[in-house]
Amino acid sequence: MDVGRRIILVVLAVAGVGGLVCFAQPERPGEERKEGRRPDIFAEPGGGRGGPRFFKLSEEMIKRVMDALEKSNPEKAKELAKLREKDPEQFKAELRIYGHDEFGKMFREQMESRRRRWETDYVEWLGKNYPREAEDIKKHKDKDPELYNRMIWLSMERYGEIFRASRENPELAVILKEDLELRDKRDELLKKIKAAKEEEEKKKLSAELREVAGDRFDLIVRRKEIAYEQLLKRLEELKKQVEKNKAEIAEWKDPKFKEENVKKHLEDLLKGSPKFKWD
Repeated sequence: MDVGRRIILVVLAVAGVGGLVCFAQPERPGEERKEGRRPDIFAEPGGGRGGPRFFKLSEEMIKRVMDALEKSNPEKAKELAKLREKDPEQFKAELRIYGHDEFGKMFREQMESRRRRWETDYVEWLGKNYPREAEDIKKHKDKDPELYNRMIWLSMERYGEIFRASRENPELAVILKEDLELRDKRDELLKKIKAAKEEEEKKKLSAELREVAGDRFDLIVRRKEIAYEQLLKRLEELKKQVEKNKAEIAEWKDPKFKEENVKKHLEDLLKGSPKFKWD
């Protein structure tokens, strides 16, 4: 795997976007609705005629793709422009097909933008916490970009977990940083013990190693405590979500609620522009 792809994978891990990055975040059934607004109960998890809901088109995206089509395929662009007036949802579905290359270009641009933003944040953080390493990396940015990327990758393997924690849980970041220092000290002591000639020196170094191991044990326990606290917090959030969904289901079972939503959906169907498919 080349360095560029490795960097992108690291960016995805750091950003917490383990899957594909979406162009827009849609509403989902069960999400908190705006005041005075009824949920669209016909919204399907997989989307409607326009395709997957995670790929929601914005006006800016539509314009960019249409502009590109006008240059590469003017006839198709005119055809789609007419279709947009006649059937907006079918227009979006076909635009995704004929604008595939342009959408791919947008995705790559978004990835590159995220990578650059992450790189800036990481190097800035590194400069505050490990200035010598940061300076060593930065001096290669313009001279040798490939080496610069490789050094960032290697740096992330060592400090990445601390960096992520610094953005999400500062207390955990402090613990991870101390643990890294103790592990370095442990490795150094092991080398000295192996190289020691005198038994007395070995005993002294072994005593230091025991102290380091004890300090690391305390840090490990605190890490587990933090993980447990986060788990409890998540559990409380899930309980609240369960209660919210329970109340929502009760609301949806109300005959008046059903009548209201079916009526609205029929109006959309008769207008010829339903937001989502009924079946």
